Amino acid sequence: MSHCSTVAFANSTPMKIKYHLGLSVFALFPGVIVMLLFGSWQWLLVTVILVNLIGLFRTSFFLAVSFHVLKLITKLSNEENFTAEEMVITLGSEKTLRKLGGTVPASRILLLLPHCLQWHECKVRITFDPYNCVRCGKCPVGALLDLTDRTGVKIAIATGGTLARRHIKESRPLAVVAVACPRDLGQGMLDAGKIPVTGVENSRPLGDCLDTQVDITLVENSIKQLLSSK
Repeated sequence: MSHCSTVAFANSTPMKIKYHLGLSVFALFPGVIVMLLFGSWQWLLVTVILVNLIGLFRTSFFLAVSFHVLKLITKLSNEENFTAEEMVITLGSEKTLRKLGGTVPASRILLLLPHCLQWHECKVRITFDPYNCVRCGKCPVGALLDLTDRTGVKIAIATGGTLARRHIKESRPLAVVAVACPRDLGQGMLDAGKIPVTGVENSRPLGDCLDTQVDITLVENSIKQLLSSK
């Protein structure tokens, strides 16, 4: 495992705590029912522990459960943040790299990008053919195309969830490296279901959906951690 992925996994500890917080709050509901049935508060504790133990497998179901509980907690506390989404991005990416790191042929990796990376005044249509890009350097798309040329992975650009799912269905990748804002990326990784995804958040210096940016090095590291050495 590369140094980059080891550091990323170490930094995931706070997200693991938030993940289990979501599961624990969720487990209170069936736990209370079990407690009333058996007449002992100890069964409430057993239920919470059991849910967290099963949650260690970090299936899509348990990630989704924790996600929705955390969203509810942040909504009730009037906090405007992406705690739930970042939890899914961090732990979902970790799970993908642990499962597939170093084993995926370049031709079976899809780099999925949001259209908002394109310079907003550009007249070139790249949604259905990214290689229409003239690589003028005014946005990150040209550099990302250079990256796919070097690595041999596939690339697609989506304007939303429907088109993203279409690209995934048509490409049939073994793994996806997805770039998006936390809101879209977290929800998209949940929607991907059984398809392994590693996520890279974009930056939004001008606000959402306008001339967004992404760290090319982070994207390249995500691809290289998946790539088979053969």
